[in-house]
Amino acid sequence: MSEHVILAAVDGSQNALIAAGVAARFAQLLGGRLGLVTALQVPSVPLGFGSGLFSGDLKQKLLEDARAEAEENLSGVAARIQEGCGLALPEYFIVQGSPEIEIPKIVAADERIIMVVVGQHGFGTESKPRGLPHALGGLGAKLSLALRIPVLLVPADAAEGQICGGILDLRLGKSQAED
Repeated sequence: MSEHVILAAVDGSQNALIAAGVAARFAQLLGGRLGLVTALQVPSVPLGFGSGLFSGDLKQKLLEDARAEAEENLSGVAARIQEGCGLALPEYFIVQGSPEIEIPKIVAADERIIMVVVGQHGFGTESKPRGLPHALGGLGAKLSLALRIPVLLVPADAAEGQICGGILDLRLGKSQAED
C-alpha cells in the first residue's frame, strides 16, 4: 500500500506556515508523508504596456520569477520540516492558477492524498461562498465544498503541541541564523 500524503497549501503567509507545521504533525502521527502545494498567480501585463512579443516576454519573465520564488519558499519550509520534524523531504506541487481550482486537480490525480490542510487566513483575496461563517477562510470554504477528503483549517493561534517544531521556530520569528 502506498504511503498516505497530507497536503498543505503554502502561500508564504505566516498562517500558511503554521498550517504546514500542523500538516507535518499529522503526517508524523499517521506515519505518512507531507506534500506542499503553492499556486503561482502571475499578475497580468497592463493594457498598453508594451505590445506583441514584449508583453509575452514580460509575462514569461514574471512567471519564471514567481516560480523561482515559490521554489525557494517551498525549499525553506521543506528543509525546516525535514530538520525539525524528522520527516522525509516533502513533495512539492507548484501549480499555476487559482488554488481553489488547482488543488482539487492535484487531489483527484493522487489517491495517496488523504487530507488537505490550509491556513484559516492567507494572502489570497478569494471570496467565500455566501452563507458560510466568517471564521471559515475563502480557500478553505471552497476546498471543503469541492473535495471528498477532509480539509483542515488551521488558525494562526494554533496550540504549540499541534505544530511541528521546525515550523514553530518560524512562527516565533527565529531565523536559521539564530539556531
